[in-house]
Amino acid sequence: MLELSIPEDKSPRLKIMAYTCAIFVVAAGVVVLYARFQSGPQSAGSVTGPVPGIMRPGEPDFEYYKKYIRIADVKASLGTNFAKSRIAIVSGFITNEGDRKLEALELRIALYDLYNKLSKERISTPLRPDAGLKRPLQPLERRDFTVWIENIEQLWNPRRLEIEISGLKYQ
Repeated sequence: MLELSIPEDKSPRLKIMAYTCAIFVVAAGVVVLYARFQSGPQSAGSVTGPVPGIMRPGEPDFEYYKKYIRIADVKASLGTNFAKSRIAIVSGFITNEGDRKLEALELRIALYDLYNKLSKERISTPLRPDAGLKRPLQPLERRDFTVWIENIEQLWNPRRLEIEISGLKYQ
């Protein structure tokens, strides 16, 4: 009879090589799956541009429904981003007190300095159909919002800011 014998010193090396290859294949599979699922829909912070069909001030439907939207508990704070630049973080609550679903809401946020001069202005859409929860704000529903504004001046006064509704879309 013919017997195959593997020398004892070669056997552990083959096992280590096999385990290493298996770990590499599993890790490569995880990376491919992660990359594939990360290329899905954009996050709320990266969606920009106007919402199609949004109504503006001066339009009768805008003026009619604007009175049913409440912006409450607005707070502003100062922070820093990863690039070590100053950012303003404005947060609060949006309440839909009307009888229709609110699909999109656009806010104009104005920041002022210590001398009450306009320091920074930004148009933001914290509620939009293609980002975040992706569902409209139901009647009598309340939802929080947060807006980051970058490159804030040293003399920014967080106690003075203005928020006004500059666009909305409802069903």
